[in-house]
Amino acid sequence: MAKDKDRGIAYVWYVQQNKTAKEIAQKLKLTETTVGNWVKKYGWKEERNARENQVDKRIDNIKSVIDDITDDRSSARIRLKELKAEQKIALANKDDDEIQLNKDMISEIKREIIGYDDAISKWNKTLENFDKENRVSLSSYLYVMEEIFKDLQTQDPKLYLQTIDFQEQHINNVSVKIG
Repeated sequence: MAKDKDRGIAYVWYVQQNKTAKEIAQKLKLTETTVGNWVKKYGWKEERNARENQVDKRIDNIKSVIDDITDDRSSARIRLKELKAEQKIALANKDDDEIQLNKDMISEIKREIIGYDDAISKWNKTLENFDKENRVSLSSYLYVMEEIFKDLQTQDPKLYLQTIDFQEQHINNVSVKIG
């Protein structure tokens, strides 16, 4: 019984919290071999990898990259605005060296902004394509849910009957969302 409890804790720590087998073994006062055997026997490593590569997480990562580029673009726009103000002063003072320096820097920042715009566009396209490629079709989703409901009916007919309303509501909601 204690082993089942330890295995349950180890599962959570390994799969959901990304702890190593060594860390888990130390904390639970088990051997590393025991935890390693659980990882292999129950497919925890594969599950952890699948969770880390879930579509939602990958989409969040892409959005984070886009946000970072957008922040860089905003900073460049602020620098551009400041340089344009400095350019006006240089023009008023007829400082040819300062005018040329500002002109070169303004051109460089404009190219940088164009680069950011291009990168944002490409990442948005990647996000759009990724979403299309990884969207589950309604027919696939319905098939999986039917299999789950069949198994539930076989394993626990009483629970199956108690969840009929939920099943119908869930399928209707998903049909609207996906379909």
